[in-house]
Amino acid sequence: MSTLNTISVQNNSGLDTTNYTIWVAGFIEQQDSKGNPDYIFLQSDGTFTSRKTTQAASFINVNDGFSIDVPNVTNYGNNRLVFTVTQGETPADLSPIVGYTAYPFPGAPGVCPPGPYDIFEFGPNAEYDVSAVDSFGINLSFTVTGDSLTYGAMPLFSREQIGGAFSTFTQNDPLGSGFEQLLFTSPTGTGYPDQILNQFSAIVAPKDWLAIYPTAEGLSGYWDATIASFFASGNQLNFYLNAATVGTYSGTSDGTQYTLTGPGGLQIIIPASDFTTANQGFIQAVRAINTGESTTEYAAFGQIEAAIFEALSRGVALDGVMPSGKTITANYSSDAWTNISNWFTNHNNAYNNLPSVYDVYAKFFHYGQITVGTNAPQNIFGMNAAGTLGMAYGFSLDESPNVSESWSTTDNVPSKTEYGVGTGQDVTIVIGPWA
Repeated sequence: MSTLNTISVQNNSGLDTTNYTIWVAGFIEQQDSKGNPDYIFLQSDGTFTSRKTTQAASFINVNDGFSIDVPNVTNYGNNRLVFTVTQGETPADLSPIVGYTAYPFPGAPGVCPPGPYDIFEFGPNAEYDVSAVDSFGINLSFTVTGDSLTYGAMPLFSREQIGGAFSTFTQNDPLGSGFEQLLFTSPTGTGYPDQILNQFSAIVAPKDWLAIYPTAEGLSGYWDATIASFFASGNQLNFYLNAATVGTYSGTSDGTQYTLTGPGGLQIIIPASDFTTANQGFIQAVRAINTGESTTEYAAFGQIEAAIFEALSRGVALDGVMPSGKTITANYSSDAWTNISNWFTNHNNAYNNLPSVYDVYAKFFHYGQITVGTNAPQNIFGMNAAGTLGMAYGFSLDESPNVSESWSTTDNVPSKTEYGVGTGQDVTIVIGPWA
């Protein structure tokens, strides 16, 4: 296989390598002649080759750095570098099918990692992403040849500093009290990872926390009042969808669902139950395709639900709703949902003039800052091209908006490239300082 580009791993953790080891395992999904998933795995020489006898990726010691040759092969999307830190022991081989369980631990059906872990998502001629998981495990960042942006956690801040900043952030935010618990230090014992220098296992995403603690104080029922108002009978939406079937969608709620009409008379039903079951506001999980539903209908449905989930996360969902009896103008909803100045603020929303509710965890990954000495505060995460916000950690509830006719790509949200990384575009991944 020819080499498309290289990924250089730099270990700036500062961890004592006589006591701690940073590991990486990697795989790229291929397909066999029948279209079934098959994998090539990262080897100790930095190349990818097949290991069909085990179908698992061995971990490689990267304490001294590492250089990876990305092969010029067809990309099928399931391609990862998985990083973890241990007190010396070599992690067991990693399955690309099962993977590590989400934070916190323990949790079925995934495998518990030996130490804090995180994921770098990549692929030949694909977008690169500093994390394909929801929770923050290791402070990774990356840069690409010819691109001035830094993606992920800025490498000048330590993991310890980031944990302290999250604690301070949640204590000071008007809605932060229920989120303080997400700075998680796992207990020691079977099924839990090593604690490295007695630091947190992860800053845990609300969806991962609720998967283990579904009645968690401060998070359970967090969205109930907002969703009830959003789906009140007679409410109207009118937005421009720039993904799936592109165009304007409009319609009203009967108190249980919105019936929306899009381009060419395409009709889409959005049930309130999709947002009220099991703390769903934190857990974007679009249903499977229904029997008799066309791929066009299902694609539009999924993109619309994603837009609503994202608007909830940002605290602007109710800014885009017009009550019964009032005239709603074209693109009213999408214009409101893409108004960055209202994102993650407790402004009085346009629907009922009550303080907005937003995801404080998501807010931190855009606006969290650290002050060092007498210097001005600096954003923890690399800023987008417009300098409007630090790019989020790659989780599905906070992608760049899929609504609006005029969204500027310089305002893009996620910590991933908006282009496929290809020939000659070498990448450097930095494992940031630990303490």
